Amino acid sequence: MESSAIIALLTFLIVYGILATEKINRTIIVGAGSIVLLVLGVLDLNEAINYVNWETIGLLLGMFVIVIVLSDSGFFSYLSFVVAKKLKYDPQTMLIVFPLLAGLLSAFIDSITVMLFLAALTIEIAKILKIDPVPLVVGEVVIANIGGSSTLVGDPPNVILGTQLGFGFNAFAVNNGPIAVVAALVAVGALFLMQRKNVTSSVAIDTSALSAIRAERTITNKWLLRLGLGALVAAVTLLITHEYIQQVWHIPITVPLAALIPAFVLLLIGGRETEDTLKKVDYDVLLFFIGLFIIVGGLEKTGVIATFASGMVNAAAGNNALLMSMLLWGSGFASGVIDNVPFALTMSYVIRDMSFVPSILATSLMVWAVSLGTDIGGNLTPIGASANVVAYSSLEKHGTRMGWIRWIKIAAPPTLVALVLCNLLLYVKYLVGFY
Repeated sequence: MESSAIIALLTFLIVYGILATEKINRTIIVGAGSIVLLVLGVLDLNEAINYVNWETIGLLLGMFVIVIVLSDSGFFSYLSFVVAKKLKYDPQTMLIVFPLLAGLLSAFIDSITVMLFLAALTIEIAKILKIDPVPLVVGEVVIANIGGSSTLVGDPPNVILGTQLGFGFNAFAVNNGPIAVVAALVAVGALFLMQRKNVTSSVAIDTSALSAIRAERTITNKWLLRLGLGALVAAVTLLITHEYIQQVWHIPITVPLAALIPAFVLLLIGGRETEDTLKKVDYDVLLFFIGLFIIVGGLEKTGVIATFASGMVNAAAGNNALLMSMLLWGSGFASGVIDNVPFALTMSYVIRDMSFVPSILATSLMVWAVSLGTDIGGNLTPIGASANVVAYSSLEKHGTRMGWIRWIKIAAPPTLVALVLCNLLLYVKYLVGFY
């Protein structure tokens, strides 16, 4: 192995190791790793810039703007309180419906944002009901990550895999969508069977506190609500139809433009109401992605990823069904330990290199396997996905300490059941040739 490859690999492993500890800001870590590669000559500045997938950055920026406006309007809080009231604040029914709500929202809105508001509201409602919020919150995370696997914009790993390898919103919705729906329903069933007794309370509930909740009060700005919902519908519509628009009307609507156009129209129409929106965008996340692209680009340039891809092909020994299962379960367990965003980026290059091998598994099936594995497998630990970290931190902030062991006890059964089901359904797709 050449010295540049050794430097790239060591930088990658050190960065991954520090990311797993969650001790230092992840943007700082990947930024430092990128600088190391530039200073030591593994990449020059032009190569580093070219390895960044700007489609991913554009898509994320556009969706961030739309979600911030919806959040500022109070939409998410309103929706959660309306659902809870419809369920008559019954904890066992909430154990089914709240996770499913998280999964549905996460198909169109980043799961991190979903858990930011839903975890806090669930904890608030649990305090009034005098029940343990942990099963509810962890259940919401599990199904949010499963629901996020169903579309291009649902989870950051999908954004990376789709934009890197050329798979759009429709491809994810048609292929991952049905699998994610079935997996979510089965996972919710497993969660309910195992946790329903843990969300009951023998203490009298303060009904006056419940009756005092007015969902409509959470809507802080109806004008922003209309703008945000309109922009979200427009973005999803453009993501679904952008290929048709390009072919028929020859208007170059790309994946990032499908989100950026509604986002900036929203900012223009919003005027003073939205003038602070860009200040609220989480630029740390965008810089984190840019740094990751550069670090993984170093592995690609030096041939490390090609070597790893060759090793996976050899391990499968020509059995494509086995390779598909290896990708699903390998991605699942790896994402339980390592943040699934950098893992998905690494695997996007691995898939690209493997796709050149004659008679190898179809690229699309490799993408669906890795996508489902990284999104769902990330549930296994509190650090497997960003939504997990948000929910775990929210519980601790509100005085509930649970630890890794309890998280794994609650999250692992529905996650493993979902992965088994995904494996079976992917094998069916492989057999019938629908992928």
